[in-house]
Amino acid sequence: MINKINNIENQESNHNLSNSNDYDVNSEFVRILDALKKYGPRNLSLIAMLTGLPKETVRYKVKKQLKSMGFMIKTVPHYYRMGLERFFGIVSFTRNGNKYAQEILDWLGVNSYLSYYGKIAFSNKYIVMLSPPTKWSSELIDMFEELATRDIIAEYDFKEIVEVGYPHVSYRLFDFKKCEWKLDGDFEYNADVISLQRISQKEAANYVVDSLDLAIIAELHIDAFKPLTEVATQYGKDPRLLRYHFQEHIVRKGLIAGYLLTWYPKGERSLDIARWWVSFGPRSEKELSKLRKMVSSSPFCKSYQVASDGSFISYMIAEKQLIGAINNLSKKLEEEGIFGEPVLEQDGANFTITKELFTNATGWLRPPKIPLINIIKDEVKHKHLNLF
Repeated sequence: MINKINNIENQESNHNLSNSNDYDVNSEFVRILDALKKYGPRNLSLIAMLTGLPKETVRYKVKKQLKSMGFMIKTVPHYYRMGLERFFGIVSFTRNGNKYAQEILDWLGVNSYLSYYGKIAFSNKYIVMLSPPTKWSSELIDMFEELATRDIIAEYDFKEIVEVGYPHVSYRLFDFKKCEWKLDGDFEYNADVISLQRISQKEAANYVVDSLDLAIIAELHIDAFKPLTEVATQYGKDPRLLRYHFQEHIVRKGLIAGYLLTWYPKGERSLDIARWWVSFGPRSEKELSKLRKMVSSSPFCKSYQVASDGSFISYMIAEKQLIGAINNLSKKLEEEGIFGEPVLEQDGANFTITKELFTNATGWLRPPKIPLINIIKDEVKHKHLNLF
């Protein structure tokens, strides 16, 4: 299922700001977001108790007001604990293959283990992220080699990802009365208190997951607030059974890494923002530590990935309120002698876990072959119909 996913210092909240009226830390919104960051959105009664606000007030502020301001809460699945690996790649399509590129990638997202793709502007290249089972990862990547032999792909390069970080948005720097960022300060930020969901390959264990667990995770990946009673009705199951799976399997085994507070003005795929990736070549652990802190401390950073060769890739958004923050980060990296290669994303799509590729009897299934002939036929038929 497609989820169609002035020069200043940008900072996450820190304890030095906790008593500052300028940052309005005692506002109801900040109290709610503090609680949501720690406990997630599944129990609004708990959030109400922790904030001292009526439950209906909390529900209205979370589901209506914060949403209208651009704040979102997203479920972060723990791919490694479900027996999945992660790969980041750049795929270049040939002139012949470029007309089928999005259809092929969409098919892989819906029917296989592709989790994200984004077209790089002014090129025939795509950023592609894969999340295959460990035992089938080589076979999935080999499919791109087959596309190369058929003159569909010119070249491709995938790197195994060993760590993913998702910084929580710096909501204490947001003016909830004016609905805009308060990015006119120039104080130094203690990056040690960055709050993020950090997932490492080292946390992978002998995965124990079943098809019902995956169904729940897939639905919450799309909508973190979706009631389990709705999921139960959708799959024809007893709600008590789903609550048991959620608490005893998903929560207890850490199959959900956490819930992420993020911000997208007017929606995740809004045309008001530009999406871009910045890659940094292989780095030492000392340099990686510095990059994590500097990049994650800005409200425009959505995620970063560390590859097995020490490469660092960050995903960011650019919105008019954040231009100063971008300039500031660029300057700070330059001062440290750290230079990246930015690429602008033209269009992209997120995909949730393809739960249909898992059975309780055999586990994760072999990735299906790409029906290239059918995709080409459908594209030709579509173009023919558009002529009339």
